[in-house]
Amino acid sequence: MSDGTPTARPARSERNNLAPIPFECDAPVLKITGELPRELNGTLYRNGPNPQFEQPGAHWFVGDGMLHAFHLENGRASYRNRWVRTAKFEAERKAGRALFGGFGRKLPDAPADVTDGGVANTNIIAHAGRLLALEEAHLPTEIEPGTLATRGYQDFGGRLHGAFTAHPKTDPVTGELLFFGYNAAG
Repeated sequence: MSDGTPTARPARSERNNLAPIPFECDAPVLKITGELPRELNGTLYRNGPNPQFEQPGAHWFVGDGMLHAFHLENGRASYRNRWVRTAKFEAERKAGRALFGGFGRKLPDAPADVTDGGVANTNIIAHAGRLLALEEAHLPTEIEPGTLATRGYQDFGGRLHGAFTAHPKTDPVTGELLFFGYNAAG
């Protein structure tokens, strides 16, 4: 029952689904309500922007990639999340702050030797035995499927020399991965 006094509500940004998750975690046994079919086994991967450090005014598209893995096996479920360890992520982690504003724009007070290493935050695909975190402006970043550890950039034996789309397609007949890359200068 209300006496007419307004109740305190969290600020809109505190209730926003776009708010970053400030930590990595492992939940090896998730509580199940009901029952999962024992024959339903596999992992659902998700990738999205999640800035390691806040940068006022930055577009949410440019947050560091965070991977989420929901694993189902024999009627059990587990969860794990990890940031993709790109060169940008590692440089900012070492500095303890944001070094880039948005879309590769280095902040004025960032060290001169720091370069944008991408964010790998748009998509995640499995292809040719590899799990790849993707974005539009850099090489794919290979991920270890079980731990979500970052293995590094994947250039397919030196055959890939530039950007790789975040939205490639697999030919249903040949299994070949079809993609494009673009590089805008200026």
